[in-house]
Amino acid sequence: MNNLEIIDFKCWWFRGEEALTLAFLQELNAVLKKNLGDKVKELIPRLGKKLLQTGPVVGPAVNLATGGIWGALTSGSMDFTKKFFSETEGAEKVFNRLVKILDEQKKRFLVIIDDIDRLTPDEAILVFRLIKSVGRLPNVMYLLVFDRELAENTVSEMFPSEGPHFLEKIIQASFEVPLPTRDDLNAAALSRIQELCQSEMDTNQLRRFMNIFYDVIAPYINTPRDLTRLSNSMTIAWPPVAREVNVEDFVALEAIRLFDVKLYNKIRSNKNLVCGTGSDRGGQTDKEKEMSFFVDVVPEQKREQAKVALMRLFPRFENVGYSSSFMQEWEAQRQVCTEKHFDTYFRMSLGDDVMSITELEDFIECCGEVEFVKKEFTEAVKKIRKNGKSKVPLLLDELNCYALKIDVEKYEPLFTAIFGVADEIHREEDRERGGFSIGDNFLRIHWLLRKTLFDRCDLEERSKILCNACKNAQLGWLLDFTSSAINDHFPRPGKNPEPQEKCLVKKECIEDLKNLALIRIGEHAENETLLDHSQLLHILFRWRDFSDDNGASVKEWTKKQIENNESLSKLAKEFTGESWSQGIGMVGLGDRVAVRNVRASVDGINDLLDVAEFRQRLEDAQNDKSLGDEQRDAIRIFLDAWKKQEDGDD
Repeated sequence: MNNLEIIDFKCWWFRGEEALTLAFLQELNAVLKKNLGDKVKELIPRLGKKLLQTGPVVGPAVNLATGGIWGALTSGSMDFTKKFFSETEGAEKVFNRLVKILDEQKKRFLVIIDDIDRLTPDEAILVFRLIKSVGRLPNVMYLLVFDRELAENTVSEMFPSEGPHFLEKIIQASFEVPLPTRDDLNAAALSRIQELCQSEMDTNQLRRFMNIFYDVIAPYINTPRDLTRLSNSMTIAWPPVAREVNVEDFVALEAIRLFDVKLYNKIRSNKNLVCGTGSDRGGQTDKEKEMSFFVDVVPEQKREQAKVALMRLFPRFENVGYSSSFMQEWEAQRQVCTEKHFDTYFRMSLGDDVMSITELEDFIECCGEVEFVKKEFTEAVKKIRKNGKSKVPLLLDELNCYALKIDVEKYEPLFTAIFGVADEIHREEDRERGGFSIGDNFLRIHWLLRKTLFDRCDLEERSKILCNACKNAQLGWLLDFTSSAINDHFPRPGKNPEPQEKCLVKKECIEDLKNLALIRIGEHAENETLLDHSQLLHILFRWRDFSDDNGASVKEWTKKQIENNESLSKLAKEFTGESWSQGIGMVGLGDRVAVRNVRASVDGINDLLDVAEFRQRLEDAQNDKSLGDEQRDAIRIFLDAWKKQEDGDD
């Protein structure tokens, strides 16, 4: 081996025939000079001149990755070129001198040239010509690595009459590298994915991963080069979204992007057609139409494969009816079929509608600390996202998805903290809008506590945790929670009580919760903070419901407020509600958006105050010049809405 010198010529570093020629000769010249010294001085450059061109000047500018003197060779460098390419000897004489020197020494040289098929046709032909010209040198051997079919096609384009015979005249011995078996390719791909992604999976996740691997990823990996392309792509694309996306979905989409770009672009541009459960569609015909919309961009022989890939990645294409409960599981796994996580797969970053998995895990780790949780939620309500909502719905929804990862011993401090800031984070703008949308932050808290406590705690343990948490609850949430607990055991007429396993707390806890709520209402009424509470109307009705005096205490309080015009305007504003309507198209086209309607929330207010006195005081106060414009507007808007409802125009 000491007598063998290896020259690794990376032909695809260079572009253009001159650059390739000069670089090849430079590599050969540098190695021969290093090993043979002055014996070969200037022989390769002299020979190179004859091979390179007939004129004395190198034409266009040449920039070589190897640098050195060749990096400075530019158009018009006549003096340099003449000096380097001597005119004193002819090509044959120079060649014979070089042959003699190489023949008399024991050193052998192996020139390795890989990836010739990555060159343009002209460049590939040039490399073969160089080898044919210089290849007769003794003790200089060449190992050429290329895709034979591609190379022969290249030669056929340039020399139709030659075809494969052109290569046969140059290559003395050829070896076909056998393609790896499918099992070997799959094993290599799985190993590389694990190496790059470092993902740990439970049994169900592993089953899904392998299903997607064999049905989506593996069909695209047919050669080692395919695997190299996928691996190189993942090396760049994976780190920005590591752990924020589902591994198998990410790799599958990368494979589609590399090998089936039209299908990839269809998926990327049609989130609304691929995400979700598909339960909103009309039936099998709709599924077939949507499937055709995607797979028709794929060559016919690959359409069945594309169909299977779509069904694996997007369950709405399956011939199965998935309920909405599956969506929560898919969101927890950050699958591409969920609208919440879809965009992350295509922009290599998280949007403001997704929490990073690291942030979420940090929260879950510390959610047993009351002050930490309070701080996180009070900070979250200040962070307003592009959709106008705060970060609170996002945090509650993510906790709901990952509820089973929260340790049971952390439940009481977690809910104590949430109950303690519930009113502060109950932001009106966080409410879902539209005729078919429900949900506010109170409801999201209910979903969270039911997802955690109902799955892992019995009624006794649940009652203890929740009653203790309620001791520090803010007023609005305390009344909301108490009302829900009461409805479990004492529902409205015509409904049955909930079975014990579905009740928030034991029946024995109800009176204590009601008494606690009344005490808290009394405290707010006494310190004059009740009137400014954002959920005043809800509180007044619960005050009436929980009291044993038929609403006397609440009426006494409202009577005092009505006597003051500023307080009166606040009551008017509180009693002004809104609803959202959206035509569904039973006659003509449906509405594209929901419309906000102002309404007077006067149903049942006779249980809270003297309606006639209230109405008269409002009529008088709307012209009170001592009130500000905003206060008078609140009274006017409420009275107008009230009158419309009385006239039947609601």
